[in-house]
Amino acid sequence: MTLLLEQVTKQFGGLAALTDVGFTVNPGEIVGVIGPNGAGKTTLFNLITGVLAPSSGRIIYQKQSLVDFKPHKITELGIARTFQNIRLFEHLTALENVVIGAHCRMKAGLWQGIWRTAAQRQEEKKIREKARELLNLVGIGEDELSLAGALPYGKQRRLEIARALASQPDLLLLDEPAAGMNESETDDLQIMIKKIQELGKAVILIEHDMGLVMNICDRLVVLNFGKKIAEGIPKIIQDHPAVIEAYLGKEED
Repeated sequence: MTLLLEQVTKQFGGLAALTDVGFTVNPGEIVGVIGPNGAGKTTLFNLITGVLAPSSGRIIYQKQSLVDFKPHKITELGIARTFQNIRLFEHLTALENVVIGAHCRMKAGLWQGIWRTAAQRQEEKKIREKARELLNLVGIGEDELSLAGALPYGKQRRLEIARALASQPDLLLLDEPAAGMNESETDDLQIMIKKIQELGKAVILIEHDMGLVMNICDRLVVLNFGKKIAEGIPKIIQDHPAVIEAYLGKEED
């Protein structure tokens, strides 16, 4: 398996944001994490990526514990993420944003960078070529010289995914990638995520668009008030009584 979470708990003072959450993600699998607002989904991402440390429990990636690892180290191990709120370098071009995403994979050291050695120039060339491939993969290759801040919202979302992919992850965490997108953009996003899966990458997807998660996810994990209330294939989850109650409430007798 790629990722294992066992009894992961996160408390903020006396408030439990997550309690004993556990699930696995296998290589090349798309796992959706769904639940009402405040269920603990983004906290879960922050724990996996080292932004927060769990209060208890285990987070294992490729048989290695991620607990106490800094975010940049977790990125180096092969986990990348996007955010609910787009975090691009708005005054840099789309291509430059993706090149920055590849920074953790650069081998050139400080002195090679200062003296612009042949090895450093060759590495930079390869990174730019790879960045162009990723821009084409997410469907915005024609915008490589456009400033990120000038791109339409849907293309900014795509650019953020390309930048995350530049770090060469085996596991990609997408935090509400369809937020703010229209139906056509969401359809294109679905195709793009399947392309990423075809590259052999595992994906964890936080998303409120139920049509998207039902169509694209191999398995769903449902959180409510910080606890896992269900897990399974989409067809089973959509009819699960606890899931229906979490989203729609319980009928009064």
